[in-house]
Formats: sequence, C-alpha cells, structure tokens
Amino acid sequence: MSRLRFALVCLCVAGAAVVGGLVACGLGSVTSAKGATPSPTEGASSMRTVVAIGDSIMDGHGLDPSQAWPVQLAGYNGWRMINLATDGAGFVSVGDNGTIFADQVDEAVQLDPQSVILAGSSNDLGESESAIEKSMVSAMDTLHSKLPHTTIIAVSPVWNEKQQPSQLDLIDDDLASAVKAVGGHYIEIGQPLLNKPGMMQGDDVHPTAAGQLVIAAAVQEGLRKQHLV
Repeated sequence: MSRLRFALVCLCVAGAAVVGGLVACGLGSVTSAKGATPSPTEGASSMRTVVAIGDSIMDGHGLDPSQAWPVQLAGYNGWRMINLATDGAGFVSVGDNGTIFADQVDEAVQLDPQSVILAGSSNDLGESESAIEKSMVSAMDTLHSKLPHTTIIAVSPVWNEKQQPSQLDLIDDDLASAVKAVGGHYIEIGQPLLNKPGMMQGDDVHPTAAGQLVIAAAVQEGLRKQHLV
C-alpha cells in the first residue's frame, strides 16, 4: 500500500471513530412505566439517572413512549430516563392504574436517582385546591428528606393550544412554591402549544409527536437557563 493510500485509510478510520463517539454521546437509556425498555446503550451505568413523575402527557399517551417529552430530554442530555408517568394521575387525581403522584414519588425514592423531574397536571382540575397543595408539599418533602442529594425539578403544567384555565395558574403557583421550599428548581415553560396548529391529538388533550417535541425544547431551554444542563 502506498503511503498516500495508507494515510487516507487512517484518516477515514479516525473520522469514523470520532463521529461514532459523538453520536453515542447523544443517546440515552429509557425505561417506561408502560413496560417499554429499549436496550441500554453501552456504558449506561455511568449515565445520569433521572426519574420522571407525571401524567398521560408525560408518558406520551397515544404515541410511542419514546416520543414523550421526558424521553426526548434524555436523548438531548444523555440521561438514563425512568419514566413513571401514567395516564390519569395527578397530585390528587387517581390514575388509570389506581395511583397518584405520591405513589410515583415512593417508587422514585426506591430508585435513588440523581434527578427527579415532575410537572403539574390538568388531571387535578376540579379537585380541591387545598388538597392539591397539601399533596404537592407532601411529595416535595418526601423527595427532599429521602433523597437529600437528588436534584428536584418541577415543570409548569402543560395545556393545549388555547388559554389555560385559571385553576391551572393556581396549580402552577403552588407547585413553584412547594419545590422552591425544599431547595428544588422550578421551570416555567408558559404555554408552548398556544395558538400552534398540529400540536394536539384529536382529543385536544394530548400532544402530538410534534407537540411533545415543542414541550421538550421548552423544558430544555428552561433547564439551560438555570444551568441544570
């Protein structure tokens, strides 16, 4: 082999290794409460483990679980995501599997993650405001006391393409106060789907895959602004 050809071969091999390494850095490992557990990427044990607590919007209702916005965050940041979110659940609202967020909190404690991310839920609309606030405070206190070294992140509730109802504003405010009281972080994403067509599925409750991406991008920007990523 000529010196020139040998040099070109070496350059191609080195370039492929660099590209492969960059691609690998963008991958994450995901476990879903729905039972979807893709094969973990090599070296997953060294990844940051993040647990998601939430409702059907966070579990990607009507979509492949990999399209849910917490899973998109895992892909952006190379996290190992364990998504405990389930349809119908809220701080007070009982989910389809008979649990509320407090039950997901208890499960998260057993997993001992580096971070927990959760969001307020429209499932709690119509519930007693005092009961919602009490459940929020209890959830945050449990996470803080039993996972003292875990980063706690709360995200404002997601609504559809219309103006959100006033009770959701109250849920937003109460959640912000509850997480900040234990030294956690609050990510206010506003209404990223407002007046944007094609963001909601036919039920006008659950985001489309495109809507999930918009939410993920908004949360990622909020994390970036607080230097959490």
